[in-house]
Amino acid sequence: MKNLLCILLSIAAGGLFSRTLHADQFEYLVKDGAKQTIEARLYASGQGVMALERGDGSLEIVPEQAIQKRTPGPDPVPVTPQQMLERLQREFGAEQFRGTVSDQYVIGVVLTAPLPKTSEKRVQASLIRAARYMESIEVTFRKFCTAMRLEPQKPRFPLVVLIFETDPDFEAYNQKVTGGRGLSASATAGFYMQTTNQLYVRMSECYTFATPLHEAIHQQCFNTGVLARLAPIPVWFAEGIATGFEGSGDRVQGDPQKLNAVYAKLLLNLGRIPSTLNWNDVVRQDGAFRGDIFAGEAYLHAWSLHWLLVSKYRNAYSKYLEYLRTLEPLSEVDATTRFAKFQEIFGETPDDIQRGFRGAFELALKKQRLPPDPNDQPGLMSKQTNLAGIDMYVESRNEGTFALGRLRNISPLRDMSYCVVVLTNAGTYAQWHVPKLKINEQSQLPARVLPDFGAGSFQVIVHAAPSDSDEAARWNRGQLPDPLPRRR
Repeated sequence: MKNLLCILLSIAAGGLFSRTLHADQFEYLVKDGAKQTIEARLYASGQGVMALERGDGSLEIVPEQAIQKRTPGPDPVPVTPQQMLERLQREFGAEQFRGTVSDQYVIGVVLTAPLPKTSEKRVQASLIRAARYMESIEVTFRKFCTAMRLEPQKPRFPLVVLIFETDPDFEAYNQKVTGGRGLSASATAGFYMQTTNQLYVRMSECYTFATPLHEAIHQQCFNTGVLARLAPIPVWFAEGIATGFEGSGDRVQGDPQKLNAVYAKLLLNLGRIPSTLNWNDVVRQDGAFRGDIFAGEAYLHAWSLHWLLVSKYRNAYSKYLEYLRTLEPLSEVDATTRFAKFQEIFGETPDDIQRGFRGAFELALKKQRLPPDPNDQPGLMSKQTNLAGIDMYVESRNEGTFALGRLRNISPLRDMSYCVVVLTNAGTYAQWHVPKLKINEQSQLPARVLPDFGAGSFQVIVHAAPSDSDEAARWNRGQLPDPLPRRR
């Protein structure tokens, strides 16, 4: 059952599995003792549970002992994208949901409040832009598969992408569908959920589309037969392939055969691959990807390992991927077997391969020019968060340390109100309130003193609310959010 828990914690799992599936009617007991009846395929069984595949592509995980009755029946017919859109409209309500269908994609925006009539054209334009981007991801992904000698299948189910307008709504839904497992909701920019087969993302992440691209690659892998949902796929591989794709705005510009500029610059800034983890450990077990503390480092290792294998071990990589495709859903592969299989296919241990990374990386840097990064400037933090694009600069003067910056409303839908906090590692802060910013409008954040900053570090926290909301009205009355995050 330990491996099953790891499977359920993973946000990078899912897909079709090319084997005979049985369609039945299942009657089983739920937690309160009531009986539940569903029509589903038996997708997989193992580790004491059954995975039942519904017509919408979601998987219901049911303990085997809870199954009371199983009656053979006709296959559940996969829902159409239009039917899926209608289900989502009922789930979220007409006032707070807008969606569109494009080929196999169902793109939806979950609004934080009813939308002004003047913004209806804007939300439709945003949905069309998102749908086109998802389709371009599919094209790039299929080209990569062809280069790796794979023939991806056509997805059987609608590919759902849900975009949450505000961060609190995203985090609440994250908590609901994951049950609080995996990375904390506040540390998650977006995720693909293997059991629902849906992709969830913050609207702020659609400003650059980096997170939707990463999660959409998971969705492609696990819906085109490249990998199988609930199979014991090593997390380093699932995350490695997803981190290999890179975008520039709403354009996909690179696949795992090239350096990803984000991860390449992280390595350049560090001067080396972090030594807390080694590649033997990354290949053996998935634990480093499960918590907030080491997850960032683990993803850096995953990208580095995957890029090197694609670049220098192309034939063995294709064989390894073929091996991963043989792993059955709900089966188990222990750490020893996982490590031995890697060594068998690649002919070296992961640590042996790691020793060749620096030379290959430095050679690739000479061939591929990396774009500039605004955060390369000392004291400057630039990011998009909670419908705000923010550039915050910390500087020292004779009279102390000050924070100043610029704020932009990056909501494509409505005017927004903001509260911005710069929080130091000493627990002191500076705070700004911007009552209203129109779409794409900017506001200067004047210099504020940062007490006891010294040589410390800082983080930027942005609270956002529609400018006509009750929350914005409270801020206007001076009832601003607590600038110090609460301990959980």
